[in-house]
Amino acid sequence: MVTRDHPTKPQSRRRPRRKGRAVKDAERRALAKSTASPARPVKPAGAGFAVLHVDGGARGAPGPAAIAYLLDDDAGVRLAEHAEPIGTTSAAEAEYRALLAGLTRAHELGLDRVAARSDSRLLIAHVNGERHIRNPRLLALEAEITERRMRIGTVLFEWIPAAANGEAHRLVAQALAAL
Repeated sequence: MVTRDHPTKPQSRRRPRRKGRAVKDAERRALAKSTASPARPVKPAGAGFAVLHVDGGARGAPGPAAIAYLLDDDAGVRLAEHAEPIGTTSAAEAEYRALLAGLTRAHELGLDRVAARSDSRLLIAHVNGERHIRNPRLLALEAEITERRMRIGTVLFEWIPAAANGEAHRLVAQALAAL
């Protein structure tokens, strides 16, 4: 018979959970949102740059979709505002089409310096060349956006938080509600 001189540890491998800690991912997200610092204000566009706010959305993937854009000059005066349903497509394609429509309108108005802003990280990463585009439909739209960008002159693509893109989002929601 073998005798042990030291006390045995319990068989449990995990330490007991500390009180007040989140266990589920949903709890972690809610906790992160509640303790997050307020969003940084969006910096103003450079001098001489018109600001183009774009948004696109779809109900489903794919589903009924709509686009919207707002175009303001460097003094903040509204030059153009547009929203329309575009049929059945994905939200990503709607974002691309909104940007293309906004850049087309900026070109028609003769603007040569535009700061295009969107709350879609994917769109901004794609048009800035930070991510590779795999979808052939998005690739074709990106080629049109690049062509339009070259015709305008200087176009800066910037990501902004969804809260700062509220007007364009509201227009998309209205266009989708009309369907």
